[in-house]
Amino acid sequence: MLAVNRRSGGSDAVDFFVRLDRRFRARYQRYLEYLRDGTPIKSPENFRRLSGSGPDPTVFEIKVDKYRLYVVRYDAIWYATHGRVKPKDNQVPREVDKALEIFAGRTERRHGQ
Repeated sequence: MLAVNRRSGGSDAVDFFVRLDRRFRARYQRYLEYLRDGTPIKSPENFRRLSGSGPDPTVFEIKVDKYRLYVVRYDAIWYATHGRVKPKDNQVPREVDKALEIFAGRTERRHGQ
């Protein structure tokens, strides 16, 4: 799993993790290890695809309690872009756009391996 850095050097994903309570961070760590190891997260209660599939980057949402982490899958690699408190349903497309924008302007930093 890679945490995506913005060109400015900051990482929205890392900032999100730092602010989380330890118990939520532990649950996210488990899900990120599943993705890293190729173990599917089958429950739509905890994981869902938000954008199309194919050769383009695909955005997914990992759910833990009231928090959401947005990750992009591209070329068999997972990239954590950002997280937030659960948005309203009508705001989810904006989060997909934000994930793709962060991903497009990325500089990479390995995190949690």
